[in-house]
Amino acid sequence: MTTLTRGRHSIREPIPEIFQASELLSQAADAHLQGNFAEAETLLIHANMPAVYEWAWVDWQKPSLNIRIPRPENDTKKLPKDQLDPTRAPKAATKRNVLARDGYRCRYCGIPVIDADIRKLLHSLYPVAVPWVSSVPEKQHAAFSCFWLQYDHVVPHSHGGRSDEDNVVISCALCNFGKLDYTVRQLDIADPRTRSPQPVEWDGLERLRGAPSASSRS
Repeated sequence: MTTLTRGRHSIREPIPEIFQASELLSQAADAHLQGNFAEAETLLIHANMPAVYEWAWVDWQKPSLNIRIPRPENDTKKLPKDQLDPTRAPKAATKRNVLARDGYRCRYCGIPVIDADIRKLLHSLYPVAVPWVSSVPEKQHAAFSCFWLQYDHVVPHSHGGRSDEDNVVISCALCNFGKLDYTVRQLDIADPRTRSPQPVEWDGLERLRGAPSASSRS
């Protein structure tokens, strides 16, 4: 009989550098809003930590290597396409409700997350400090790559998982892409829905929405 490793909530345990990077990004956001653009740029550069990149990408690049129990007993199975929820991506209302419930925090590993729109904004404002080449992970800002907000199906869509609030949770990039369409039992991690969402003060840098555009900076 297969059993879950006690206390294992995610593919990889967060490292201290992740939370150091999130604090630097928060300070950068405050500096930008105060008009201290040079300071914001410096903080954004410091947040681009190699250790954070390595943490996310080692297990992100080859999801099949994250499997600990290939065939758990009584696990869900992949279903024919005609038996799947026709709505693969959660609807906008579902995303809003899930985000309101979970906050800007991964329900698996607990690290901060940031909406891609905020990263795009800061990339436009600080293209050198916030590099982003979609097709080249090595040329992406490590923290924004790691903290990339995702909406994960706990029961994979391919296994019949619904795209509703009962099955979708907020996750970071690693916990979403590293999980792929494998089950939590295959990965030997706990179902995050068995733990209540934890209150979090982190706002995902949402306070930057509406910040001055790159062309308006002096």
